[in-house]
Amino acid sequence: MVEPAQQPVFAVVGHPNKGKSSIVATLTRQDAVKISEISGTTTNAQQFNLNIDGYTHYSLVDTPGFQRPRQVLAWLQQHGANAAERSQTVAAFVAQESNQPDSKFRDEVELLQPILDGAGIIYVVDGSLPYSPEFEAEMTILQWTGNPRMALINPIGGEAYVAEWQKALSQYFSVVRVFNPLTADHQKQLLILSAFAELYEPWRPAIEATIKTLRGYFQQLERQGAFMVAEQVQQMVSYVAEIKVPAAFVREQLQQKLKGDYQNRLRKIEATLQRQLQVLFAHPEMKTHAEKLNLDYPDLFDSSHWYLYGLDRQKIVTLSASAGAAAGAVVDIGLGGSSLLAGALIGGLLSGAASLYATANPEKLNINGLPIAGETVTAGPMKELTLIFVVLGRAIDFLDMILHRTHADRSLAEVSTTTFTKRLENLSKTDQVQLTRLLQKAHKGLDESELVKLRDWVLQLCKAGEQSE
Repeated sequence: MVEPAQQPVFAVVGHPNKGKSSIVATLTRQDAVKISEISGTTTNAQQFNLNIDGYTHYSLVDTPGFQRPRQVLAWLQQHGANAAERSQTVAAFVAQESNQPDSKFRDEVELLQPILDGAGIIYVVDGSLPYSPEFEAEMTILQWTGNPRMALINPIGGEAYVAEWQKALSQYFSVVRVFNPLTADHQKQLLILSAFAELYEPWRPAIEATIKTLRGYFQQLERQGAFMVAEQVQQMVSYVAEIKVPAAFVREQLQQKLKGDYQNRLRKIEATLQRQLQVLFAHPEMKTHAEKLNLDYPDLFDSSHWYLYGLDRQKIVTLSASAGAAAGAVVDIGLGGSSLLAGALIGGLLSGAASLYATANPEKLNINGLPIAGETVTAGPMKELTLIFVVLGRAIDFLDMILHRTHADRSLAEVSTTTFTKRLENLSKTDQVQLTRLLQKAHKGLDESELVKLRDWVLQLCKAGEQSE
């Protein structure tokens, strides 16, 4: 056994196409790790670090899969006289094959070298496939190295054979865990890090410090992402487009030009937020489609899709009435919500005080009469509560998606259109009214304390969406 370094380094090894690269991507929070369903995508060992604020907390080495484990084990058994010489025998094998450019054991050399350099071992298997004795050659080779080792069962296609794998792996590895890198939330990732500490006692202080750092880091990311959403909502709601009336104009063309400028700017603000969130959460390579999440994701101004957010006129009328009568609402809240709120807020608070047609047309967009040449005609700010909730709902849905997206997930990013009705129903009636009143003020601009308050609402609404599932 080679003495491991004080800073944890792990070689992720196993049979080809068992999700090794996916585990590396998730646990190092990097979407630069190459992942493919095609066997043999990883041909060279490559190290990836978990970096936070410029400091490396641990490293994972992505390695090729075993190709000829039985032949390697046969060589080791022929050259290893006893158990005390096993690690040296593995080193002799790697040294011999490294000097042969055409070695048929190139993949084995690549995966064993970082272990000989002191890396701990993370052995990955697929829990959806039955256990087979053919894997024993791989596990025996890793056992021969003497390095600290654990096994992760990746349920790529289900957990049908997890119990079977657990029994077999426990004979070769001191730590065995089930871990799906595509769905593992932050808590599950931290549990795997806790298991790392069991492998090698000198690593424990560094790993425990990393877990503490990550908990704070994840909370910081959530707050930053929510604040970015709050800023974007205010920017979109308060935005005003304007156009000067030319000396000669066609009224219809002028109106369409103003409307187009206004809507395109709002779309650009929304797209910018999505790119910023991708960068913040280290998903710069996340697949999108023409600034949309998929072909079915509705355009911001496509009112035919607003039902996805739970919009209807009756609900928005009751919400506007509750929030608009601020003093009365406060009194009613003090009385336990027995009057106004009982009828106004039960049943969801996201819908239209005006028709969807009226909502689809921004404030002050209609040109009445014949404006004088040289005058400025404006569109915005956004005061229509229905559209404000659509803007907020889309932003929160995107944030919610990226909060739960692991770095191993390379599918086309899709947003789950959790209706705002469902999110709001998990908030108290008092909270619902206060949130609405804050949004109604947004077109005038929010100060720093109000933006912080909106940030807190965004976080609560994300959690409310989780609770409703």
